[in-house]
This record gives sequence, structure tokens and C-alpha cells, in this order.
Amino acid sequence: MRAFSLLACAAAMTVAGCAAEPSQAQTVERWVVKGRVVDEQGRPVPRAKILADNELLYNSYASGTTDANGNYRIMLPHIHVTWNTSGKAFRMVGGEKIETDLAPDDEDSFAGNQGAVRNFTLRTSGVSEGGKSYGGSVIVYTPIMSGVDTRQVQIKFEPLDGGAPFTGTPVSTGDGDAIKGVAVSRYRISASLGGRPLGIRVRNQGGYGRTVEPQFTKIMSSLYQLELEVK
Repeated sequence: MRAFSLLACAAAMTVAGCAAEPSQAQTVERWVVKGRVVDEQGRPVPRAKILADNELLYNSYASGTTDANGNYRIMLPHIHVTWNTSGKAFRMVGGEKIETDLAPDDEDSFAGNQGAVRNFTLRTSGVSEGGKSYGGSVIVYTPIMSGVDTRQVQIKFEPLDGGAPFTGTPVSTGDGDAIKGVAVSRYRISASLGGRPLGIRVRNQGGYGRTVEPQFTKIMSSLYQLELEVK
């Protein structure tokens, strides 16, 4: 019976693997990449998608899915190439499925014949030291000749789910003056300049008010954006 269980487990390892003890999940094995995905509170993230990408051949990869304990295990083909890993997780926000890139604990490539352990964290907000943004970007515009410097504007976010409010100030980015790394969620948003309230609206939509409750727009995989206009 034990032999049958081991065979069944081996057959399933290509995509997800059998559940492993935490110590086993962190032991390097030849021809295997494995690890664990947790959220920022250290809780396991099930059903996250992990991709091991062959760095020699285009569009050649192996993939896996985390189990209920956040563990994954992917068997690699026995070819002498290097691999890198990435991952995505999904969460529901206001009835919408939000796709989020996972933050790796180690971005280094590895040789398949040596194997590796690669753990990930589900970060919903913030910017990494390398400049990688987790969450969405909030781009702030002003009407022409308004005289308002968007990089002096304070944007206040009040989560509609009752979370703690926070503020941000736009900085210059390749997309314009923006606040990066904002968790994709539903907010009541207001703007002020030097303590003076400003009018705010979704860019090019309707009139200005003291607050707006917009939704982020998905631009592409794991990339969400919100465009606001203040005056």
C-alpha cells in the first residue's frame, strides 16, 4: 500500500506534488525546485501558481500549484540548463479576481541538476528595493494651467472594508506623477494641498467632488492602474 502511495505521489509531482513536511519542503533535491508561499503574516497561500522557466529554450517551462500548506514541488526535466522561478496568487476584491505577482526570497537562477528551494511572499502593496511595485499605481493629473503641482498633493485612501486609512504623495515615474505600490482594493479617496481640500474625480469622468470611490483597471497581467484628476 505504501509503495502504491509513493508511486501516486511521484506521478503527481510534475504539477503540484504531494504534501510535504516543512523540513522536507526546504531541503534541496536534484532536478526539483520547491518551496513555500506565505502572505505577509506568515500564513500559507494555497493555489498559488509557480513557474520554473528554462533559460535556454524559449517558452519552455514547468509549473506547479501550492497545496493547502502553501508548499509546492516541481520536477524538472533532466536537461542541463539553468532555471528561474516566478509566481502569481489570486485574491477576491469586491467580487473581482485580482492577480498578484509573488515576491521571491531569492531571484538567482539555478542549475536543474542541482535543484533549488525558492520561497515566495504574497505582498499586496509596497515597492521592493529593486523597484518592483506590488499592488497598483495611482496616477494623478491636474487640468492644464491649474497651477497645482501634483507632487505636492496629498492623496488620502480610506479602505471601504474598514481598514486603516493612509496617505501618499505622487512622485515622478515613467507613467507620470504617481503613487506606486497601493494595494488593489476599494477606497474612498480625497486630495489636499497644504491642508486645503481639492476637488477630485476619476480622470475625464464626471464632475469634481470632495471624494471618489473608483475601481482599479487591469492593464495587463498583475498590472493595475487608477487615474485621478485633482484641482
